[in-house]
Amino acid sequence: MRRFACLLLAAVMTLSAWPLAARAAGEFESTEATAVTETAEETTAATEATEETTAVTEAAEETAAATEATAETTAVTEAAEEAAPVSQDAGTAEEEAGFTPQNHRIAACAYHSAWIRENGTVGTVGRGFDGQRMTDQWKDIQRITGYNNTIGLKSDGTVVMAGTVQGGSNIRSWRDIVDLDANENNTIGLTGDGTVVVAGYNTYGQCNVSTWQDVVDVAMGYRTAYGLTSDGMVLSAGSNSAGQQDIDSWQDIVAISAGNFHVVGLKSDGTVVAKGMNYDGQCDVDFWTDIVAISAGPNHTVGLRSDGTVVATGCNQYGKCEVGGWTDVVAVSAGMHHTLALRSDGTLVAVGSNGNSQCDVNE
Repeated sequence: MRRFACLLLAAVMTLSAWPLAARAAGEFESTEATAVTETAEETTAATEATEETTAVTEAAEETAAATEATAETTAVTEAAEEAAPVSQDAGTAEEEAGFTPQNHRIAACAYHSAWIRENGTVGTVGRGFDGQRMTDQWKDIQRITGYNNTIGLKSDGTVVMAGTVQGGSNIRSWRDIVDLDANENNTIGLTGDGTVVVAGYNTYGQCNVSTWQDVVDVAMGYRTAYGLTSDGMVLSAGSNSAGQQDIDSWQDIVAISAGNFHVVGLKSDGTVVAKGMNYDGQCDVDFWTDIVAISAGPNHTVGLRSDGTVVATGCNQYGKCEVGGWTDVVAVSAGMHHTLALRSDGTLVAVGSNGNSQCDVNE
């Protein structure tokens, strides 16, 4: 009986303790679950933080890479620009030289010299027959040329003349002229739309230029007219008695000038070509380099270098090719018996025959 009572008491105590143990076990399991959940949340947060850090790092790396790529591209571009040659559109040898030759401002004519002053008026010195020095009233002159006369181009595109000019009545009607040149019997003019007009004798067809287009420079020989097109080719009309029209193969020309029976072309690389009569060596320009301006006289040729020095070849009668000591020159003009040059300070120098005082330019 007593044993039964003990067993009964033990059972009762066991049953009484079970809810406590179960509750304790439940609380333990809940605590573990909570701990696991919190750990998972912390892990997730850490993962997200790591992913954000990684994303930021990757973005920074991409930005750095892009910056480096940009820097490399810039460096390559700058190097390419430094290495690249100057294009035709960017300019010619004369622009690379740091100044623009001003040949249009002076004219060494047959027996006199003429020049444009800074105020647009014209000065002359030399033989004054046929009124070729009657230029005192001229104003606003932009370009000048002449032979046994003086011909000036005004800024409004009209032309003025002093002395006897073949075809002068036609020249007075010219309009929109932007360039001109003359020889003994003809005057050639370039219009603003790239077409060309010629006045004077047409014995050899030197006035047959009506079909020329897209011309940017003109030159007038004794019996031959020339026009430089924008693509660097040269057109011609008139006499070819000395081969002065054998220029079909010329390319990359940026300026032209004509003597009596020869023509000279300046190329964009600063070299020079010439065709026609070469009895006096006026076409011996093959070895000239670094030239930025040219001028052809009747039987000699003058070239201006980018450093302001001058070279000459051809007939040296009266010493007109003795230009080796000239410096600081910005314009050259070859006349019949003399050579004229303009310096950057506005002074003039001349060499050759002074029988008509055409070299008295010191004043």
